[in-house]
Amino acid sequence: MLYLSKEAYIGFIKLQGDKGLGRSFAGQLIFTEGLYRLGYLSETVYHQLMDRYSQGLMSMPKVDVEKQKTVEKLEKDFSNVLKQWSTMNDKARQFWIRKASENKDLKNAQLILALSENGRDLAGP
Repeated sequence: MLYLSKEAYIGFIKLQGDKGLGRSFAGQLIFTEGLYRLGYLSETVYHQLMDRYSQGLMSMPKVDVEKQKTVEKLEKDFSNVLKQWSTMNDKARQFWIRKASENKDLKNAQLILALSENGRDLAGP
């Protein structure tokens, strides 16, 4: 933990905003720059670290965030399907069985596939 003057703290926050960096990367960037300017880092190491710590938050994979939202929605949809399985017609069941087979790694999709294989529903024996 570092205690910064008001001016240094405001500068730090501006750096985070300008570069789109999280707190840790902004601190590492400043630390790396200082060590290099004081002569404690080789140019090669300096450039490696600067490349690493200059990656802003926006350069983090957005695909993962979008994929996570999709997975959460599918799990919720599959959960609702499981609750309504016994009242669904065959056409609706076939749709969800196809959808579940496309997403076999999801827990609720596996349950739907198990239901379809066993030919039973959750409500009855």
